[in-house]
Amino acid sequence: MSKGRRLGLLSFLAACRVAPSAAWGSSSNSQFSTSIFYANESSEWLYSSSSIAMKVEGCVWATTDDNEDVGCLEDSSNDGTTYWYQMAMCRRAQVAFSVYATNSGSASCSNGNYKGTYVTQDGLSEFAFIMGNYDGNSPISQTTVGDLPMCEAGNNGYYVSVGCSSDGTFTIDNFSDAYCQQRVSTYTSLSDVNSIFKSYFHSCWSLFSSDNDQDVRYSTAGALINSGKACSALDSPVCTSTGRMDQSGSKISGLSSAGHSLANFNVANKAKYALGTLCLIGSLFMFLGILFTNRRKRRAMMHRKMRASKRERAKRSSSKGRSSSSRHQSSSSRSRSRGATSSRSRSRARSSSKKKEDSDGGVFA
Repeated sequence: MSKGRRLGLLSFLAACRVAPSAAWGSSSNSQFSTSIFYANESSEWLYSSSSIAMKVEGCVWATTDDNEDVGCLEDSSNDGTTYWYQMAMCRRAQVAFSVYATNSGSASCSNGNYKGTYVTQDGLSEFAFIMGNYDGNSPISQTTVGDLPMCEAGNNGYYVSVGCSSDGTFTIDNFSDAYCQQRVSTYTSLSDVNSIFKSYFHSCWSLFSSDNDQDVRYSTAGALINSGKACSALDSPVCTSTGRMDQSGSKISGLSSAGHSLANFNVANKAKYALGTLCLIGSLFMFLGILFTNRRKRRAMMHRKMRASKRERAKRSSSKGRSSSSRHQSSSSRSRSRGATSSRSRSRARSSSKKKEDSDGGVFA
């Protein structure tokens, strides 16, 4: 656990000794609920419970708020080895634990006493530090955990850091990037730590008892809950949701289903628009086809009319030629007949003149 994280946690616990009335007013005179300032509405049961217990659920690959101390670059990557949104949502192996509380007697880890599931924000070392400093009977401490690697360069070309296996146990994993966001394989298993969790914390472990502890704010329960954050089944299957989270989840699911139905409705509208567009395009092509077909027909009719008119003109010209030739023949025959008649008349005239001469010669002889 980082020094800044420890100092912040100790400062918070020291500030809890001061009466809250200096800032928000006395809790007895306040007309407003402070539940909005606590995860999973812890203010409604944390300070009124006589007994609080927990049960560790396992390892969860969850976000951290101490990005610089756990090897994350908060908002960007200087060397471009990974994406910016992975830097803003830096994740590390966290301890998930469920909290149970009751107002009378000792708290048992039963469904009736369940208050919520939380995860640490600074990894396994934070959990070991709090348990070792606030619980004298804790089987785990920072000494037990030791100096675990937090996204450090290994000897095999990979970066090593504490990770989570598929069954919820803690491991040391190999990562391909310098910010330990892209897991490659398991380097080794933290068998000692996993054995402690299995032997002690997988069953009900007491965090606070009003018979032994003076104030929950200075107890292990207050330190763990106030330093952690809520975890639900939406974050990891290891976590368990409260009733309020289930309602929120159902609302989110309802909104999601409404969004899906709206998306399906939009898809249907898009399909209708696409179909209408295709019909319009088909109508346009049909209109153009009919237009070009009629144009070809009109051209064919014009060609037929032109050929028919040409034939008619040819017939007319041929009939005119035949009529002119017949007129020429008739005129020539008439001229020949007139010539023949004129020649006959001339021959008659000559014969008559000869006769006259013959008659005149005979008289004068």
